[in-house]
Amino acid sequence: MHSAPAVSYPVGRSNFHGCILGLISLAGALAGMLWRHQVDPPAWRQWLFVATLLGTSVAAFGDWWCHPPCGTLQWDGRGWSLTTPATRLCGPLTVHVDLQWCLLLCLRADKGKREWLWLVRNGDRAPWNALRRALFAGGASGQAPEAGVDDQ
Repeated sequence: MHSAPAVSYPVGRSNFHGCILGLISLAGALAGMLWRHQVDPPAWRQWLFVATLLGTSVAAFGDWWCHPPCGTLQWDGRGWSLTTPATRLCGPLTVHVDLQWCLLLCLRADKGKREWLWLVRNGDRAPWNALRRALFAGGASGQAPEAGVDDQ
């Protein structure tokens, strides 16, 4: 077995991630409205729920909008790195969600920092397919695949 060839893929704000945040906030608001209709005068618990839902939704959308990881995700045949204008993080990459057209990845940097990346396939399939080959040819662990019996 051979290591996947080197690949680079652009990383930026994911609209899919934003839609997921919106759907979770909407589901919370609907649950809160149903709860509100079951209680005659709204008590302090309902107001606490509203404040918590608003606070967490604003924080999540603010982080999504203001701090997207913009840069390039690279596999060089030996390891993964995320290069941004400000820094370069290197370390193992793990796949947490794979929807074929969308991936949720976690890069654990050498410094202990974790960077969560939502990647979505753009119009050009070639770079996306190359990224997926690198991820699933043993590259997702951050190490090149071991030589097996089939290499003879």
